[in-house]
Amino acid sequence: MVAAELILRDLAFGLMLGCVFSVVAHGLNIIWGVVKVVNIAHGEFIMLGAYGAYFLNLFAGITPLETAPIDAAIGLLVGYAFYYAFLHRELHNKETITLQSEMVTLAATFGLSLFISNLAIIVFTGNPVGVIYNPGTLQFGYLIVPLAALYVAILSILIIAGTWLFLERTFIGSAIRAYAQDVTATELVGANPAKVASLATALGFAVTMAGGALLTVWIPVGINPLMGALYAPISFVIVVLGGPGRMWGSMVGGLTLGVVIDLVQAFTTPQIAYAAAFLILIPVLVFRPEGILK
Repeated sequence: MVAAELILRDLAFGLMLGCVFSVVAHGLNIIWGVVKVVNIAHGEFIMLGAYGAYFLNLFAGITPLETAPIDAAIGLLVGYAFYYAFLHRELHNKETITLQSEMVTLAATFGLSLFISNLAIIVFTGNPVGVIYNPGTLQFGYLIVPLAALYVAILSILIIAGTWLFLERTFIGSAIRAYAQDVTATELVGANPAKVASLATALGFAVTMAGGALLTVWIPVGINPLMGALYAPISFVIVVLGGPGRMWGSMVGGLTLGVVIDLVQAFTTPQIAYAAAFLILIPVLVFRPEGILK
């Protein structure tokens, strides 16, 4: 009976962890799926979102959940700046993303990743910090669930559902979906391709930085300049699992990773648990390279 209780607990915690993984990866999924750009600096913007939550908590006393919309608003502005600084010149007036464009954007985002991480070490120092947020617990029989993790899981689902509704039920969303399928089709629905691409990029950054804020609930002493080196690979695995551009694919991939990590971690070390989660990617790439939702 004890073993069953432990497995149920790890499954519940794995699902909640998977929800925050999902929203952290969702921003990458939007940019990759729509603009066809793999943002190597994704982890660094997760890190900036986490530091945003830390400093807003430190100086204004607000919780990570309250910080998420503020980080999202900052992410929108950063996303627009990112698009016009790094992507617009290469993608403007191109009907398809060429191999040259892919290499240029990969190199640009890789350079940006190195710049941000090294600047963060200078500005924030290498000492880990964190946000203590503990609104209590909720008990279901013998299962005790931290309310902070539950709130983050619910908000993560709402963010993904909100982006799905935005893309499926609005004119701007239709234009973004048209751009993702065929750049020239964007003009057929009466939209400017550059404006659509910049909006999709900004939306991706908003979700990414909001996800960084929510992630702080799970790492109360783990915010540091190099945290992107862990969460960027996690995000890439999640997007590949669910399929780039598939909005609910982020949730499927995130839940899969979260459950695997938490269940395996119950029987072995965290390092082996994360390695096992990344190992899932190999059969997916071999047998379902388009993602498990296809």
